[in-house]
Amino acid sequence: MSWWLRVALAIVIPVAGIALLSSAGVTNVYGTGTEWQAKVGGWLPDGAQRDTFWDAPFVDIPGLSIYNVHCHGQMRVDLQLGATGPFHNNPCYAAMGMYSGGSSDTGVYLMLPGGFQAIYRDSVDYRPWTYSIRDVTYLP
Repeated sequence: MSWWLRVALAIVIPVAGIALLSSAGVTNVYGTGTEWQAKVGGWLPDGAQRDTFWDAPFVDIPGLSIYNVHCHGQMRVDLQLGATGPFHNNPCYAAMGMYSGGSSDTGVYLMLPGGFQAIYRDSVDYRPWTYSIRDVTYLP
């Protein structure tokens, strides 16, 4: 195989994989609503106080979500593939009843050029994100 073909494949394969993964997240995995979620490793001490908890994203794009989940001075990594959503199995949030339904989350995911429209993402009852393009509303 020639060197230019190897270089082309080294560029095309990752770009195609990222495009496929992102499109799967935006289209709710092509209509199936499939989500694969895993806890990567166990709980590890993070040096935080025992009464603290939070989630922090490493990667948060349509189709792939990797979060650092902190609860009671420990942390672990949470991975979602496919129809990603805001649910990250944080037992501290679960103890407060946050995952029990009746909740919605919405916000600007990405501003579009010009500043008048944005890609919004919405979730109801911690189900997977849905994406839409809407006008941006600025408050005075």
